[in-house]
Amino acid sequence: MITILNYIIGEDDESKYPFLPEVGKQMSGYNIQDFLNSDLPILENAKDRIIYGLKNGTSPEFNETIEMKTIAKFSFPISMLIIKSTNQNYLISRFALAESRRVEELLHKENPDVIPQIFKTILNIQLSQSKDVTDKSNINSDFLTKNRFKYRINLSDYLSRSISLPKNQWRLVNRSVSGGYVFLTQDELIALLREEIYQMIRSKIDDLKIPPELLEEAALKSTLEQILKVAPRPPKAKIRVFSGEYPPCVAKAIEMIQKGDQVPHSGKFLMTTFLLRAGKTVDEIIDMYPTSLGFNQNITRYQVEHIAGLKGGGTKYEVPSCSTMKMKDFCYKTDACGTIKNPLQFNGKTQVKKHGR
Repeated sequence: MITILNYIIGEDDESKYPFLPEVGKQMSGYNIQDFLNSDLPILENAKDRIIYGLKNGTSPEFNETIEMKTIAKFSFPISMLIIKSTNQNYLISRFALAESRRVEELLHKENPDVIPQIFKTILNIQLSQSKDVTDKSNINSDFLTKNRFKYRINLSDYLSRSISLPKNQWRLVNRSVSGGYVFLTQDELIALLREEIYQMIRSKIDDLKIPPELLEEAALKSTLEQILKVAPRPPKAKIRVFSGEYPPCVAKAIEMIQKGDQVPHSGKFLMTTFLLRAGKTVDEIIDMYPTSLGFNQNITRYQVEHIAGLKGGGTKYEVPSCSTMKMKDFCYKTDACGTIKNPLQFNGKTQVKKHGR
């Protein structure tokens, strides 16, 4: 039997992980203006948090005074609102990446009792600690201690996440498995879930609805101007997409990746299969993913090489059909598409129907 620790989230955890629902509940009794005009420097801290993250690639840690914990806790939701107000996907992605990296750094040093509750709350991942394994397990405690295996995760949860990680250490044959669970160290667990931490923060920003009148607030407008004045500019696209060169769906995937938008797996898969068939090399495709937006080149290389048939079972994947992309909700059909059935048939010229006399 497995015991899931019912760790109670405290004030220290709320300041370190301000995306927890407990913080949202505390904010629900106030309106945004209350935080913008607070006697505490919440708005100033949110601005500094954003600028530091955009410049350094990770958000700052805050000192341990009670006042600073309160400020840090409430400056995070305000900083999300501010970065969303820039309406610049590149900056939004960099901010989300900086915050996710801050969380990663904290989790590496976190009390092991806290981590299962954190991941259960933010990602709905059910973890148990290895020390809670009973004598019925065929994994003994000395082995777990020696290998620093502090956690175990459901096999299906592990497989769905480890598939995109390229190193041999993630292959199931190289893992310790017992009773339908995979054993992990603290660092391995964080590496396994790091992409979801980023996606969770990015999704929270994307889901924000900003009242138009809020953008007229003098304090917020001034803060936005200061941030935009010092914010880094997005890198220039390394591969230029000319009108008509690629079908609209492929062009859209490339544009989204280079702007830092969230691209669904179907869009990345389409782009990769199409470009491989169009003669692009693996390296040229990898080069299209800006590392400044957190794309891990090792993971990207593994995924591209897998699609190209250079990894795994050697299967070279075909370009999905137009009907498949419609079903995946990634179809951006224009008149130039005409009646094509597959993006490979796109020629960039508007097809005019011929009418009989």
